[in-house]
Amino acid sequence: MLEALLTRVLRWTGKEHLAPFVNGLLHLGRPATVLFPRELLEQGAAIALSGLSNTMAIQSNHQWVWPLWVERQIDPDAPEFIPTGLNLFTTNLTRRNWTSIGVDGSDLEAMVDPVGMLTPRPYGWSALPYLRTESGTFLPPRESRHISQTLVDDTLPAVVTHYHADPRLNWSCETLALECCGEEGILITHRLRNLTQRRIEFRLGMSLRPCNALMLGPINRLRLKRDLWRVNGKPALLLIDPASRSHVSDRHKGDPLHAPAQGVEPLSLRSRSGLCSGTSEWFLSLAADQEREILLFVPLQKQGGHRPQKFRQLTREALLQARTATLEGWRTHQRTGTRFHVPEPAISRLLEAVRNRLPVFDDGDIFTPGTFLYHGFWFRDGAFLATGFENLGQGHRVKDKIRHYPDLQRRDGFFCSQDGEWDSNGQAIWTVVQHVRRGGELGLLEELWPSLWRGGRWIEAFRATTTEIPSEHFGLLPAGFSAEHFGPNDHYYWDNFWSLAGLSQLLWAARKLGKVRETALLESRIAAYRADLEASIAQSSARSPDGSLPPSPYRHSDPASVGNLVALSPLRLADVSTAWTRPTLELLWKRHRRDGLFFQSIIHTGLNPYLSAQLARALLVLEDDRWLEILQALAVHATPTACWPEAIHPRTKGGCMGDGDHGWSAAEFVSLVREAFVRETDDALLLCSGVPAAWIESGCGIEAATSECGTISVKVERTARGVKVEWSCERKPHQDERPLVLSLPGDSSRQRHLLPTLAGTMELDWTLNQGEP
Repeated sequence: MLEALLTRVLRWTGKEHLAPFVNGLLHLGRPATVLFPRELLEQGAAIALSGLSNTMAIQSNHQWVWPLWVERQIDPDAPEFIPTGLNLFTTNLTRRNWTSIGVDGSDLEAMVDPVGMLTPRPYGWSALPYLRTESGTFLPPRESRHISQTLVDDTLPAVVTHYHADPRLNWSCETLALECCGEEGILITHRLRNLTQRRIEFRLGMSLRPCNALMLGPINRLRLKRDLWRVNGKPALLLIDPASRSHVSDRHKGDPLHAPAQGVEPLSLRSRSGLCSGTSEWFLSLAADQEREILLFVPLQKQGGHRPQKFRQLTREALLQARTATLEGWRTHQRTGTRFHVPEPAISRLLEAVRNRLPVFDDGDIFTPGTFLYHGFWFRDGAFLATGFENLGQGHRVKDKIRHYPDLQRRDGFFCSQDGEWDSNGQAIWTVVQHVRRGGELGLLEELWPSLWRGGRWIEAFRATTTEIPSEHFGLLPAGFSAEHFGPNDHYYWDNFWSLAGLSQLLWAARKLGKVRETALLESRIAAYRADLEASIAQSSARSPDGSLPPSPYRHSDPASVGNLVALSPLRLADVSTAWTRPTLELLWKRHRRDGLFFQSIIHTGLNPYLSAQLARALLVLEDDRWLEILQALAVHATPTACWPEAIHPRTKGGCMGDGDHGWSAAEFVSLVREAFVRETDDALLLCSGVPAAWIESGCGIEAATSECGTISVKVERTARGVKVEWSCERKPHQDERPLVLSLPGDSSRQRHLLPTLAGTMELDWTLNQGEP
């Protein structure tokens, strides 16, 4: 019907030659009730409009200083250069990186790009530091080779940007999210120290820019009054240390970084195009070895503004006290929950840094996988983020989210974050029950049971719509969009793996709650669903020359087949004995890897950290040591501030897709290492089943790791004749009772040892015939 309507409209408007292209687009995927999730249309429109605005603004205002990604993409000598040509949409495809910072539990976050440009909110303006010396002006986006970044204490969620602008000067800028006097915001601390034995003079500047790490961030109104800059009528930048000089300018007068005009009093400006900027400068004179700190505060506000009098309380002393308390709070947080003991410093540092930054994706009632484009909720991303928090021993955060899941459920039982994505019901049910199995309260299952049961019935009812006419997707869910990295609408096995896993978790809940009738119904439905799914899988894998499993019954094996690996981990619907698993893994390993990571050439067209982690987790299930190669590659491709973008450009190594700081990727890094130490199977709880020999030689372990069988601690140390292992398991009454099995690396396969009690210490013989004792 839609096809016929569009054809008539095109014919009526004299554009009939476009009909084949429009109709072809409609038929690239399988017929589906939802062509594209309407919830994503607004985001798509924003990206398209911003891309066009970027092109027009950048190309007609070359004299302006643009963000790092723009400066690199328009430089024909840079590897990031991208010609515009007929592509009217300019967007960040080469340096899509930032570090997210925010107050724990708040839904307000800011982003710091690789040169220290701070963006307080998605789609908005930014604040950029710069320096004027006698030799010229140091503009960070154009001097990135002289800039580096670290975290406070190397792991705390405060970004320190080091500017090597002048050999006479040590200059750094720290950005930390905190709460002070009831106000959430970002404390910016510039530290400048004279490294010479004579006095030096320079100007430190801060510029409010109409752009951010992805697009224009229009500034239509700009005003400075009483040391408070307001952008578009809202408080934007509070000068704790009053500036020596400030001015404003627009595209007609020129970029104030290049053409510092005197400005007018009062310092205010309006711009219909949104291209205006304001700067404040501090004229500094430092004696030999003298140090100076300049403080600024950027409020993080919801829509609605602030009471102006609140800012008068934000004194230097109050902010410094808040900084000290905030950093000490993060140090305390770092000592809680699951503790990893990994002898590789790079991996250990990343684990601790992610532990401290992952809470930025906790927005109170929901988990969000990003702080810019992805500052919203998906059940899919939420499942992986929840698992990451569980693996850090922070299950309380998961509890706070799943209690709100019924609020997102439709009357027919569909858990809807985006319409047309049929994996969500399985993910919602799986996340709730997994939380309880990992040590959550059994009473929570009783509380949420009505919602979970409706969700399970929805899966069965929706699946029933494909069981009337025999087809290759008989008994599977209808075609849907699912995760965008698979391609157009199809009957994806991914959706069905999640749905079957959700029903299996629901069966566990029904048995624990003593629901006899529901248990019998679920057993019957799961058996029928599994039979239909396995029949389709057998047909699809038989069609593949190598026996690998395509992403759907109507596709050949391609990079989207990576989605099937969730059946191995975390869903445990397949194992080493399942026929399609090894061929699929080998296909993905041999054909779709670059620089040690999985290269997703569908939509993302980049090295994908979280899909790489999925590949590694599947290898762990098969006890294949190649998982460690992926772990090492993830460490290499992490940013200096321990972030991963959703996808990485294979040439520039910068982000090229999605959010530049991707929560799902960070969570999967944690989950991957946890799986190496603690991994559930249907028959046992395996300890250290992925740990390499080198870690055991140096000593390794994990403390307070939650699992389906209890909270686990295990420590393995090398001894003169073998290894010494200490372990403990604290099990709640409703948790599963399975044997604890220690798995050590052997010459050709893992050596397994049954641990006889829930806690103890024992020594074991352990040798490797690989040139080492």
